[in-house]
Amino acid sequence: MPIIGIPRALYYFHYHPLWSRYLEELGFEVTFSPPTNKEILEWGLLACVDGACLPLKAYIGHALALSKAGVDLLFVPELIGVWKREFICTSFLGLPDLLKQYLPSSTTLLSPPLDGRKGQRALARCYWRFGLTYAPIMKVKSSWGQALNVQRDFEQSSREQNLNVPGGRLKLLVLAPRYLIDDPFLNGNLLAHLKDLGVVVLTPEQISDASGHQSNLSLVKPFFWSGARRSIGAFEHFFDQIDGVINLLPFACGAQSLLSVVVEQRAIEKGVPTLDLALDEHTSELGTLTRLEAFCDLLERRKAQ
Repeated sequence: MPIIGIPRALYYFHYHPLWSRYLEELGFEVTFSPPTNKEILEWGLLACVDGACLPLKAYIGHALALSKAGVDLLFVPELIGVWKREFICTSFLGLPDLLKQYLPSSTTLLSPPLDGRKGQRALARCYWRFGLTYAPIMKVKSSWGQALNVQRDFEQSSREQNLNVPGGRLKLLVLAPRYLIDDPFLNGNLLAHLKDLGVVVLTPEQISDASGHQSNLSLVKPFFWSGARRSIGAFEHFFDQIDGVINLLPFACGAQSLLSVVVEQRAIEKGVPTLDLALDEHTSELGTLTRLEAFCDLLERRKAQ
């Protein structure tokens, strides 16, 4: 059984149940890189160009971690779009080609093109074409069905999290791609700090893609990046249920910078306070905590008036 590695970064956080189950059913033994740590990020920082965003540098580090562990086959799909008429971040479109220059020649990448710009059926056909390389049609059908069920359960669990949490001093919406929100090393342990402050946290993963897409249409010019669309959709969905918004902005990310401007404008219209937190490899966790405490204190005073 061939061993295939999946870097624990970027769209791993969205699709690891789908990818791991599908690959396992096709006959692979799946392994993941460890959670992000200082050593992994250092590998990415040393290898990657300075102008890359923090999540991309971390991804390079995770791929190198798998390679250093002796995993010579990596699953690095050529993601183009995951929703109809939308793209993922442009920096990630050429990820397989970018990654090859940082890995030893002994490492092989499995990089099927995954393009959902024409809808979810078109995206499913991309997975099917990839699967037929390794298994007959009936096995591919069965594998895909099982993978979809696992992914649906994962997404449903994400949507239900914190929605019905009673109490809490404050309820805040954290806007960012999932690969920042779910990676505590990259975000300075943000969610844990907010929990310690007694805050109930909401995220874009707690609404469905369909709901987020519908909310995005309220803009004069809707976003065509899936991550930004999820975030603005979450704001439009939750704005009357929250006390404030935290925007996580990875340095050098154009999409998140533009999103923060749009969210700030909408937040002013709705009377919702916002806090922008820029993240890069120099960001101090202590500095982030200080800003969180100050923001929460201001919101509590505002709420008490």
